[in-house]
Amino acid sequence: MTRWLIPLLSVAAAGYLLSGAVFLFRHKRTAAGLMGAAWLVNLAVFVLNGLIVGHPPFGNMYQVQVVLSLCFLPLFILLSVRDRLFPFLTYFAIASALPLIGALFMDKQAAWRRMPALQSGWFVPHVLAYLISYALCTVAFILLLNLRLNKNRRDELRCAIVQILRTAFPFMTFGLLSGALWAEEAWGQYWSWDAKEVWSLITWGLYLLYFHLRRSDWRRCADWAHLLAFLALLTTFFLVNLLPKLGSLLHSYA
Repeated sequence: MTRWLIPLLSVAAAGYLLSGAVFLFRHKRTAAGLMGAAWLVNLAVFVLNGLIVGHPPFGNMYQVQVVLSLCFLPLFILLSVRDRLFPFLTYFAIASALPLIGALFMDKQAAWRRMPALQSGWFVPHVLAYLISYALCTVAFILLLNLRLNKNRRDELRCAIVQILRTAFPFMTFGLLSGALWAEEAWGQYWSWDAKEVWSLITWGLYLLYFHLRRSDWRRCADWAHLLAFLALLTTFFLVNLLPKLGSLLHSYA
């Protein structure tokens, strides 16, 4: 089964990118169809990963990036219905492709097994909540970058950013709180000042700062808080896991 992983990852990533490009030429139905097809291929990779390891495939960076990519389309559908964000399909499509492109260059570790600390009922809800929040924050950051390029759409982009981050923040909060409860169950204490925990708290605090700045006299600084928050998110998700000097002792299995 593992021989199918790279071809399927490649097809899904290419499908997402093609969907975003087609949408720019105003072929909305075709773009939506391509994104849906890419998502189904993405789902096939997830199912294969689960069959190979014999449990929910949320355990390492490769598996998590596959799941992260799966989050974007359902969230896009939700926000399109609730907040009329369908015009931003291209941004969701590009964001969907990025984790899969990263997964292509990572050790697949297909036979990875859960250590005892991960054999908990908190495993899936904790990880999934964070992945949903990270998916939304990624799209919001892409929109932030476009504020400089689309001066005529700044109000529309800012409104979309706010709606997306308002949806992301409760998931991030649940991830932080559920992580503390899980830590108490696994290690006997809610907080250990582990690198992963610290950077998760920093990320959460910076997004909270963004919301406060938007409603204050310092609203011009809100975009800078947003930028710093996303950089902290990247540190939490990638650097803490991948760089030895920032390594997370208690979360080294991730």
